[in-house]
Amino acid sequence: MAVLQDEIQVYDDEINAKGEASVGLHVNSTPRGIQAPSYPGEVMSNNDVRVTPEFAYGLGHDLEAGLYISCVNYDNKFQYAATKVWMKWLPLREDKGDDFFAGVNLELANVQPQFDESRYNSELRFIVGKHFDEWLFSFNPIVDIPLSQPYVHQAPYFSTATRLSREITPELALGVGYYSNLNQINQPINYQNTQQLGFLMMYYDGRPLSFQAGVGKFF
Repeated sequence: MAVLQDEIQVYDDEINAKGEASVGLHVNSTPRGIQAPSYPGEVMSNNDVRVTPEFAYGLGHDLEAGLYISCVNYDNKFQYAATKVWMKWLPLREDKGDDFFAGVNLELANVQPQFDESRYNSELRFIVGKHFDEWLFSFNPIVDIPLSQPYVHQAPYFSTATRLSREITPELALGVGYYSNLNQINQPINYQNTQQLGFLMMYYDGRPLSFQAGVGKFF
């Protein structure tokens, strides 16, 4: 997986109402990660900590805008990694009477060269899912598009993120998350060369703070 794994999250039907603002904080670490650089100067993910504040604001008309500021603590050095802006559009929602929820999130990123050979990148993340009584299923097909040389003319990369969780109480849910990198979209899928990541998750949506916590493993 990419060294700058600034968020481990499956997008669902959460969206701020018009004029509503929110602040989140993503913190994750890889105790056993990548140890050999794939290009000169690359920062490794092994035993580092990634900290990413997220700011979001509801624009109305099923739109939400946001900002990530990613930082990484690697080899006892805390350094700025990336700035990302995004726009979410969620026109189909069950709370509006639709049978399922669906939308798309567009992200543009400016990443420091020690974390990605392509300085500028975009991500198109589709969102589709449904609530089944106490259960929630959400699926994100993701297309990553490098915007910088020498990768700007290469085929986009495709990956997926999936969540299945069950509500235990009105504030607490338990579930699993599954993430898969499936390589470039113009290449046949060879699962021996892809990376899979599974997580056991806990979701708490109550007071004083809402949070998600999980532990995962590469396959």
